[in-house]
Amino acid sequence: MNVWVFFDFFSERGENEIHRWLNGGMPKTAKAKINARIAALQGFPLFPEQYISSYTGWPLLELRIVSNGVQYRPFGFYGPGRGQFSLLIGGVEKGKIPKQLLEAANERRKLVISDPSRVRRHDFS
Repeated sequence: MNVWVFFDFFSERGENEIHRWLNGGMPKTAKAKINARIAALQGFPLFPEQYISSYTGWPLLELRIVSNGVQYRPFGFYGPGRGQFSLLIGGVEKGKIPKQLLEAANERRKLVISDPSRVRRHDFS
């Protein structure tokens, strides 16, 4: 039974930004590991800290996934509804997350709060 439902952020043009990130040239093994982590997290009543944590100084959470030595960081937040987690943007951590990525994620978070139709169920394909 799933406790959480994960959602992907959609652009104004109706493009799934998370799906685009996952299919935009990253290795298939990394995409598979990210999707497997999302699938697993759906069943946890509380997310384990080793997999997801608050990002200091921002109203965002980061999923922490390492594949072949690369640190993938999908960012999101709890919402827009109860039992929902919205994935907003994906990035790669190379020592530090670029501030522009965090700013974009936060802007998307605000959009989703004001217009929940900007997210739809996570696409595992």
